[in-house]
Formats: sequence, structure tokens, C-alpha cells
Amino acid sequence: MLEHIIITYSSEKAQTGHVDPDFTKLVYGDSNQHGNILKKHLTPGSYLFFNTRIGNSRYITSYFYVEKLLEKEKDFDEIKGLHCSAQSDEVIVIGSRNFSKILTAPLIFNQALLQKITSYGADEGYFATKAASGDSELKAIKDKTLTPKVITEKEKKLLLDLCENRG
Repeated sequence: MLEHIIITYSSEKAQTGHVDPDFTKLVYGDSNQHGNILKKHLTPGSYLFFNTRIGNSRYITSYFYVEKLLEKEKDFDEIKGLHCSAQSDEVIVIGSRNFSKILTAPLIFNQALLQKITSYGADEGYFATKAASGDSELKAIKDKTLTPKVITEKEKKLLLDLCENRG
């Protein structure tokens, strides 16, 4: 059975020259704990959804339909030929040109959406506790999304449906 993941990325890193994910080449790489999560849960046919902070909100900005998963130890020569920032990572995801999507109108990743993705366990009580301790909704969402999250087939379908007319 296919598994799918939502992962957070930093758009600020691209400004310093580390473009990963590379939405032009449909390549994303990661290492250590996050790389291990990708390696364990993604296979060709999986979806990898990307979210980031833009201004004072979080957004789903794109998704890759996983065409290929490369590992530095096994696929060194192929990785070397990619010519992208992800080359330095242990695990690299290659997205399909036909089925991946970069959203021209990003999808807001707010409390309402996070609560619909029950794999996060972010119910009303979670947000109430965070608010009581002085954390904003943005901070509460960030805390839940720092680690890549494996989501269900139903949650994947929900996200694909919400992204359908966004670019």
C-alpha cells in the first residue's frame, strides 16, 4: 500500500543558493532523520506534499508524484548527474513531470486544514493548549509540521482535491 508525506521546507534557503526542493527540476533531497522517513515511506507512486511559511501563514505550495527515489549509496552516479542542491543529500526524490504540480495559487495550511489531516493529531484541544501558552496559530502549525508526516490515502485525496484548480 502506498504511503504519502507532507514535508516542510524553508523558502529562505533558496535565497542563499541552496535550492531544495528544486521545483524546476522536480527534485528534493534530505538526509538523517528526515531522509530516513522518506526512504522508509515513499515509493514510486507516492505523493510528497510541500509546505512553507509565506508571510504570516503556512501554505501547501506544491506536490511531487514520486517517480523515483534515489539513495546516495546505491545511486551515486545518477545523483551526480542531477546538478542540483539535493546532490549532497542521502535520499533524493524525483517527481514526475506529468503528475506533479507547482501551485500558482498556494493552498492555505491553517488550523482548519490541519485538523482535517487527522494524522497530525492537532484537534481543538491542541490549538487551545497552544493558545493558552501564548503561541499563535502559525507557531502551533509549525510545531506540528517540523517533522515529515505520513498521511493516509484519504488525506492525500483531500489535498489533491483542494489543489486541483490551483495551477
